[in-house]
Amino acid sequence: MNFYELYLRSFYDSNGDGLGDFQGLKKKIDYFCELGIDHIWLLPILKSPAFHGYTISDFYNVNPVYGTLQDLQEALNVGHKKGLKFILDLPINHVAVTSEWFQKALKGEEPYKHWFIWANEKADLNEKRHWDESKIWYRIGDKYFYGIFGPASPDLNFERKDLWKEIKKIFKYWLDIGFDGFRLDAAKHIFDFDTENMRFKYQHEKNVQFWKEMVSHIKSINRDAIVVSEVWDSPEIVRKYEGIFDIGFNFPLAEDIKMTLKSESTKKFVETLEKCMPEYFPDGVVQSVSGNFLTNHDMTRIISDLKNEEKVKLGFSIIYTLPGVPFIYYGEEIGMKGIPIDVNFTEDSQEPFQWYENGFGIGQTEWKGCKFNPPYSGTSVEEQINQIDSILNTIKTLIVFRKANPWIDEAKIKILNFDQNMVELCVYNQINEIRTYYNLKSSKSSVLLPNGEELLSIGENINNKNELVLSPYGVYSIKMIKQ
Repeated sequence: MNFYELYLRSFYDSNGDGLGDFQGLKKKIDYFCELGIDHIWLLPILKSPAFHGYTISDFYNVNPVYGTLQDLQEALNVGHKKGLKFILDLPINHVAVTSEWFQKALKGEEPYKHWFIWANEKADLNEKRHWDESKIWYRIGDKYFYGIFGPASPDLNFERKDLWKEIKKIFKYWLDIGFDGFRLDAAKHIFDFDTENMRFKYQHEKNVQFWKEMVSHIKSINRDAIVVSEVWDSPEIVRKYEGIFDIGFNFPLAEDIKMTLKSESTKKFVETLEKCMPEYFPDGVVQSVSGNFLTNHDMTRIISDLKNEEKVKLGFSIIYTLPGVPFIYYGEEIGMKGIPIDVNFTEDSQEPFQWYENGFGIGQTEWKGCKFNPPYSGTSVEEQINQIDSILNTIKTLIVFRKANPWIDEAKIKILNFDQNMVELCVYNQINEIRTYYNLKSSKSSVLLPNGEELLSIGENINNKNELVLSPYGVYSIKMIKQ
């Protein structure tokens, strides 16, 4: 599986209003097929007052700026006919202030007034969230509501089982529309407030029980549905959720790979694999597949972070040669730049996808100015499509490699050797074995190769009678030939 995280507003505009839309998605299905993508993760497309879509005002309607429900179904149908699957990003932890649920709750209507968390005499209205000291209580009229993600996002009260029933209806609705699964936003936040003692507190056991029931419900409707979770935390917390979801995003791996690339430390790379992917080593047991990525919509884009195109290619080479499932964030395949202010202001990492060298043309989205990706900056499909060593063509090469070796998804890892410059890694199963050599330094590195067939070469590497000279930040993979 190869996943593409797509922000529709910035992708392709079919009607000239500057916004990406469902018809634009339909027109560009072939782009994903040519890239080699087989799964598209659509960032929220439900009705929402927010540009990012993570505050839902109506769980049963699409955002009209993207088109109609029929437009969406047409895009899904075209994609399905060409072998694509689609997962819907469905944020259920909270709603928009404009949501009918919340507006009815403010009027005291049943059952909605019970579906939110309201302050009482036990609440500390000055309590702050632990990661950035923002408020968690917000006043509206004569009431205070709990909103861990800010004043635009009243949290839902999942102590209420009637709310669970409503959420199940929502999952079924979108599966029936044609989606092939879900990406579950903020999965550890369903129960993050102790309503008895009225304070913030992660309740992972309750979260686990909730998600077990929801995933079971989803699978009862479509046993092949793909469920991807977001648990952004340490490896110890992430493992509490293993076995519930098909795929879990490996945030520790993403952060550690970027630190490895910055430090150019082979030792750090080995430690990262052992810490963040222990289930893929010989004695490990995979319960949820590792979702491997470098950045997403909440993060600084990879080239803005690493500031080196060759390191970016190395980073993607690592992602596509490791077990688990690789994810790429839209625009990363053409080296788009972007630095969000913080997780509350992410527009600068969600700029319009650049189709044209001059930044303008048929289908080009223009909903915001391109602060980080201006015209003639080398960051467009038009500029990169014919450059052999462009990031775009490097990504295509990596996806071809991965699609030719789908067994890598569930392979085991063995670290064969590492020195100051290079790591030699083996991924294998009972039938196959691939050895990959990663040069983490800005200088060339040499190694003697065993007998094998070249499968992948990223960089200007030279194989001279099994003496491999790896270019700076080069990657080379061989398939071992069984004797």
